[in-house]
Amino acid sequence: MNLLESPVGRPLALLRVETDPRCRLRLLELGFVPGAALRVVGRGATGGLLVAHGDARTALDSATAAGLRVEAIRA
Repeated sequence: MNLLESPVGRPLALLRVETDPRCRLRLLELGFVPGAALRVVGRGATGGLLVAHGDARTALDSATAAGLRVEAIRA
């Protein structure tokens, strides 16, 4: 599944980043690397997401979130 389809609060593991090269590089710089633990904290009115990864929180637009492949993990 992709991050955009993920429910709020469920622990996730990032499998891969499938975005354009510039966006992919920036996400990798921010810590969105394969194996990273993620959690959707909230959803915006226009489809964006607030995502927790480690101690950081990052806002992602819906197109970027759709390019992040994740799987649910047990807490």
